[in-house]
Formats: sequence, C-alpha cells, structure tokens
Amino acid sequence: MSKKHLMFGIALTIAFFGVLGAMVSPIWDGKNFMEYADDLFNTFSKGSVYFIPKVSEKAEKYVGKELKVTIKMKDSSEAEKTALLYSKAGVDVDVSGNVITISGDLGKILKSALADADAMYKNEGKTLYEKYGYNEKEAMYYWWVSLKKIANDYKKSSNKDKINAGIFIEKEIVTRAIEPAYNYYGIEAKNIGEEAIIAAGLLVFYVVYTLWWGFAIYNLFVGLGLRMEKAKEKKEV
Repeated sequence: MSKKHLMFGIALTIAFFGVLGAMVSPIWDGKNFMEYADDLFNTFSKGSVYFIPKVSEKAEKYVGKELKVTIKMKDSSEAEKTALLYSKAGVDVDVSGNVITISGDLGKILKSALADADAMYKNEGKTLYEKYGYNEKEAMYYWWVSLKKIANDYKKSSNKDKINAGIFIEKEIVTRAIEPAYNYYGIEAKNIGEEAIIAAGLLVFYVVYTLWWGFAIYNLFVGLGLRMEKAKEKKEV
C-alpha cells in the first residue's frame, strides 16, 4: 500500500468529478458542456457540406428532359402535400388516394427542390412555409421521400439515360443537397478557421480528460496495493 499514490488518486478522482459536475451543469450558454460542444462542432461540420451550388450546376443538364412517373405515398394526406411540391415546381400532377402521377420537366423539379434545400440550409424555412402552407421540415421530408421513389423507379429502367438520372437524383440531389439542408436546419454554419483555438482546445481537453480518469484509477489501485503483474511461467517437471 502506498499512501502517496492513494492520496494522489483520491485528489485526481475528486477533481475529475468536480469538473464532471461543471460539465453537466447548464452554464455553457444555457446548455451543458456536451450539448455546447456538440452544437459547436455541428456549426463547423455544416460549413463543410454546402454542395448545393455545385449540384445546381450539374442539374442544369436535366432542364427540358421530360419526366413521367407514378409514385405511392403512405396515405392521401402525404400524397396531397407531396403533390403541392411538384405543382409549385410547374409540372402536372394528378392525385388519386395515395397515388401521385407526375409529368413535366425534370429540370424544373430538381431546381425547385434545390431552391428549397438552399433556403433550408440558410435557415430560411419561413419561405417554404409561405410557399406550401405547412411545416418547412415536413416539406423537405416529402421532397426526400418522393425523389428517392423517383430515383428508384428510374434506376429500374433499361434506358441508360434514365438510370444515370436516377443515380444523379439519389446521390446528388437527395444525399448532397436535401439531407444536409434538413439535418442542419436551424444550425449556424461556421468556418472552423474562425474558432480554431476553441476547436483545438476542446479536442485537447477530451484527450486530457480521458487520461485524467485513467491516471486517477491507476493511482488508486497502486495506493491500495493492487498491481497487475505478468503471470509466472509454469515449468514442466
């Protein structure tokens, strides 16, 4: 037993839980430390996923390309709300129960979806609410669902152009534009360079805090006389 190690281990443990108490308290802009750090890193990551301008450039080649597809939604309510997205995009829509038939310019549809995604990314969801008359996140969700269904329908085609269009809709429009806009809605985008010192400090703190607990446990065990030793090799008689 080592009194020196034991006291040091106790001191580290008390300090560790003291810091933990401060971390779980809502003193970080009204949030606990984990929420504060999570929000901060979300602002940094949002700044790195703004692909909408590039996707919009690629979508230009679909202007004038005709689309005609029938998709099924969960129920008639979803169908009506989804149909509104496409009618506002300037294409023909027919709704029968939960079934929607869409026909018109594919490029117009994609540009409308990208414009909505851009507004959401910039936290301007009010424009979607005014445009469609219902919750902006719900509107983006119906874009996500319906465009994935269209993409899947296109990818089943034997026509190479349709297959490529389906892949573009899924990989570019849905994954690189709609999903980030929906997931990061309400979060302020920041360049990590603007808060480099804070970001580096948080990363260093995570490492130090993890090692802190390890040293506390180690010194407590050593102080109590508990050691890990390599087992002695058994000799054959």
